[in-house]
Amino acid sequence: MDKVIIKTFTDPMMGLSYECEPIFRKLETHFEGNIKFEYIMSGLVKNVYDFVDKQDLKKGEDYAIKAYNKKLAKIYESEESINNMPINMIDFHLFDTENTSSIPLNLAYKSVQIFEPDKADLFLYNLRYATIVDCRQTTKLDEILKVVEQTGINKDEFLKYYNDGTAENKFMEDLMLYRQLGIYTLPSYLIQYQDNAMLIKSLIGYDSFVSTIKEITKNKIQPKKVTQSAEELSKFLNFHPLISPIEIREAFDFNNTNEVKEFIKPLFDNTKIEIVQVHNGWFIKKN
Repeated sequence: MDKVIIKTFTDPMMGLSYECEPIFRKLETHFEGNIKFEYIMSGLVKNVYDFVDKQDLKKGEDYAIKAYNKKLAKIYESEESINNMPINMIDFHLFDTENTSSIPLNLAYKSVQIFEPDKADLFLYNLRYATIVDCRQTTKLDEILKVVEQTGINKDEFLKYYNDGTAENKFMEDLMLYRQLGIYTLPSYLIQYQDNAMLIKSLIGYDSFVSTIKEITKNKIQPKKVTQSAEELSKFLNFHPLISPIEIREAFDFNNTNEVKEFIKPLFDNTKIEIVQVHNGWFIKKN
């Protein structure tokens, strides 16, 4: 059966896309088997000097970038209220005078997408987690490589595609589509079904996605009721071995994270999962 394809124009460093993960988990479970997610890399910060304050720049590049990092950290912190996914900006320093772009993160995703497509989405999630939750400087290749290994991806194969121009060519194809569609806001979404498509150039919630899906499929594809069972949870965690309780709450229609704690308790008791405490929250990690 034809699937609805949701193409998200984004960047691995984007806090807004990170905060939308619960919405995507809900779409995933409520439209199980009927949705395919794709991510189009759009290079949010191609050059940090395009964003720094020009007055700060008069005091030096290092000063200007440090000031920009502080402003960016406040933007991230303000985005936490969207879905309450934990954000940690302690000692945030994503950019410096040697690492002035988010392009390396985009190339990293494209590299994995080329030779390990089944792990690409997990890698993207782990890269966002490293950037926004662990507050690591993922504009640096050595930090990216830690995420590569964490995701179970061959480092040598990754470096081959990362360095030989293959990933860059694929990234340029993404940018071409981004420009052809006249997108200026990230994230944006291209939602397709058969010959029908709708471009949404703004952040939207679950209900708006559902309305759009119903419209472009002429109500052929509808959300389904989700089964709250240990079997379904285990299957879910196979695809999401690191996940927040907020995502599970949305995916399985719980009212709050206390209900999630009860839901995951059998797996926790059997040591199949562990709790990872983070700044302002916690995550579930599959052992």
